[in-house]
Amino acid sequence: MHWQRGALTPEQVELVIRTLPCDISFADERDVLVYWQGETYKTCDGRYIGRDVRDCHPESSLEGLETILGAFRDGTKDEAWGWGLEDGAFKLTRYFAVRDDDGAYKGILEVNQRLDAERALEGEQALPGW
Repeated sequence: MHWQRGALTPEQVELVIRTLPCDISFADERDVLVYWQGETYKTCDGRYIGRDVRDCHPESSLEGLETILGAFRDGTKDEAWGWGLEDGAFKLTRYFAVRDDDGAYKGILEVNQRLDAERALEGEQALPGW
């Protein structure tokens, strides 16, 4: 069970999302893209909002996307990960099934992060780590 405490205003939600150290997109249970934020989506424009999420992916990735969507829908998986070098930077892409409190599938969240700095860390550093 997930616990929530407090509430955010819509402005605070937007500020928090913009501050997260990742890029995100969300497509609803009908596979309709309803939101994205971040540099990962710099080649996208507003015309993709309200369209099938498949329209936003290259042909070469559609088979994998279908596999992920199917597994999320039927409940056999809740996460999928992929990583590799892109333009000389190490990129991690994660997909998460978004479910309501009853476990019903409500959409797919894509999270992209560049992790070059994290991959270079060595040893230990106590917080706050300036």
